[in-house]
Amino acid sequence: MESIDIRDMMYGGSGYVDLYGNPVSRNRLEYRYSYEPYVTHRMGNNDQITYSAYSDRLMQWDMTKFNKCCREVWNNEGQYFDNRTPMSIERFLQLYYDAPKLKLIVIMEGCNVSNGYPYWIFHFNK
Repeated sequence: MESIDIRDMMYGGSGYVDLYGNPVSRNRLEYRYSYEPYVTHRMGNNDQITYSAYSDRLMQWDMTKFNKCCREVWNNEGQYFDNRTPMSIERFLQLYYDAPKLKLIVIMEGCNVSNGYPYWIFHFNK
């Protein structure tokens, strides 16, 4: 299935939907530092999801491995994923989990309300 950039589509007039396609009540435009997680890319169906991981937790669990995988895929150690393609994020996750058959299904972006910084949720099949 080809990746769909949800940000280019409109749902319920807000453009921001949760994992199940429902509009989020606190969207990124109106709540810049406390918005709810919303789907940015969808490459499959929810029933294909077997695992989920938060970007900030991947880094917290093993920063050395996180940075090594970032360098291998993007040649940097950036913590932001909004400018990265779903295909490259999938490759990053395959390296991080040492799972070459890992398939990325959905990418979501959320906001850490304690500091206002974004985080990403990766739903995948491993």
